[in-house]
Amino acid sequence: MHPELPTYNLRAFPHHEPEAPFYMTRLEELVRDFKGIDRSHSHTFYLLMWIVAGTGKHTIDFRTYDVGPRQLYFLTPGQVHSWELSADIRGYNLFFEPGYFRSRFSSRLFSYPFFHSHQHRPLLDMPDPAFETLYDLAFAEYRSQAPQRQEVFLSYLHIILEKANRTYQQTWPGEATPSYDRLRQYEELLEQQFLTVREVKTYADQLNVTPNHLNHICKKLLGKTASQLLYDRLVIEAKRLLTHTAMSVKEIGYLLHFEDPSYFVRFFRTHAGLTPLEFRAGDHH
Repeated sequence: MHPELPTYNLRAFPHHEPEAPFYMTRLEELVRDFKGIDRSHSHTFYLLMWIVAGTGKHTIDFRTYDVGPRQLYFLTPGQVHSWELSADIRGYNLFFEPGYFRSRFSSRLFSYPFFHSHQHRPLLDMPDPAFETLYDLAFAEYRSQAPQRQEVFLSYLHIILEKANRTYQQTWPGEATPSYDRLRQYEELLEQQFLTVREVKTYADQLNVTPNHLNHICKKLLGKTASQLLYDRLVIEAKRLLTHTAMSVKEIGYLLHFEDPSYFVRFFRTHAGLTPLEFRAGDHH
C-alpha cells in the first residue's frame, strides 16, 4: 500500500516562528531533527537547498540527480522530492512563502527559469565562493533577532535568487526573452487551474494573447505545444497519486476530472508510455 504523501507547510518545521513567512536551517540539522524528511513529500512553499559538502541522491518529480558540493536545488510548491544523503552532508535549506517575496518584487518570482517549470533543470552548480558567503550571511541574519530582520532577510533572498538567475542564464543561454515571462505566467496558471481548465483558449484569454501566440511561445522556448504542457502537468499529478497514495486508478481518474476511467487510462498510456497500473507496479519511488 502507498502511504498518503505528506505535504508540509512552514509550521511543520522545528523552531519555526509562528506567522513567519520564511524559514532557514542547516541541512544536517534538518536531517537529524526531522524524522522522515528524507522520504517523498511536497511543500506549500518555495525551497532553496544549498549543498556545502557531502554526496547522495536527490529525486524531484521522478528524476534523480547526483548530489555534490556547491549545488543549489530549486523547488516550487507542490513538487514532490525525496533524498538519500551521506552522513557527512552539510548545507542549508531556505524556505519562503510566495507572498513574502512578491510583497516587494511582485512578478519577479515568475521570471526565474528554475522555478515554475517542469521543463528546466531544478539545480545549478555555483562555483563562485561569494555565493557560499551569501548563504552564511543570510543564515546569520535569520538567527539574529535584529530590527527589520524580515526586510534584511528578504534582501539576502533576492540577491541569492538574482545571482542564481545570472549563473543559470549563462549556463543555459537563450532562455531570457520577453516571451519567457509569458511562459512563466502560463505555467503559473496551469499550476492553479490544470484540474478544472482543459482548454488552451481559456488560458490564452487570461494572458491576453491568442491561442496561436501562446502555442508559438511554448514551441519556441520548450519545443512543446501549449496543450502538451497541460498534459505534462496532468501526467505528473497522476504519477504522484499512483506512487504516493493507495487510491484506485478509477479514483485517481475522477480526482483528475476524467469522467470516464477508460479515457484516463488511454490518456495516461499515450503520454506516459505505459498504463497507470504498469507504472504503479514499477514502484517508482
